[in-house]
Amino acid sequence: MKLRQTSPRDGLRWMMTGLTRLRAAPMALSGLFAMVMLLLSLLLGLPWVGPLLVALLLPALGAGWYQVGRLMQDGGTPAPATLLAPLRSPARKVLLQLGAVKAIGAWLLLEIGDLIDPDMAAAWEAFRSGQGGDGTMIEAVATLQQGMMLRAALLLPLLLAFWHAPAVALRTGAGAAKALFVSITASTRNIGAFVVYGLAWLGADLMMSALLGALVGLLGLGAIGMVLVLPAVLLFSAGFHVSMQASVDGCIEFED
Repeated sequence: MKLRQTSPRDGLRWMMTGLTRLRAAPMALSGLFAMVMLLLSLLLGLPWVGPLLVALLLPALGAGWYQVGRLMQDGGTPAPATLLAPLRSPARKVLLQLGAVKAIGAWLLLEIGDLIDPDMAAAWEAFRSGQGGDGTMIEAVATLQQGMMLRAALLLPLLLAFWHAPAVALRTGAGAAKALFVSITASTRNIGAFVVYGLAWLGADLMMSALLGALVGLLGLGAIGMVLVLPAVLLFSAGFHVSMQASVDGCIEFED
């Protein structure tokens, strides 16, 4: 296993890889993502243990998307068995350990976010209840946007720290500590490429949202517009997840 040094333009190449794979198998990839979301939604519905199970499974699912990307790179067709294969692999224990550590880190960062921005809970309650005038709702939405941006900024370093760890554990059999160390090093050394990668997906997201909003508005679909929005969201999300393998292999050279 060797660490690679990338250039910022590699981030755009990673993003384009995801779009290319999405174009090759749109139905299969969007179906996989829908399956994952349904599974996680069912788990979240379990009292007490649901959120914990979801947190534990996220790195294993990340490793699964990495495997899907490798399969498509070799000309294969994505399938649920490939996505769930890491849960049956020898790396399963390490992947669950990574999930536990990541969950604890996310909880601590969100607690810090609540200390910095204690108004978000009240703004969410006001938005959810719909009580108050237009001025109150506008203020609540602005507070929610600011709070979400703050928490996203706090969670971003954690996301980059764990970015490569599931794939490292899966490909090399490394323990959680070593996988996390390699992941942090790889992300830090290639931060420029990740900035471009993130901005490219953000730009695509904003463009897609604008186009869908304009289309729904022009057609006067209203709530029925979700018929168009939901498939687009599934496709976009699947493209992003399948592009993660390109970013990992772009930063780390594994020995088969």
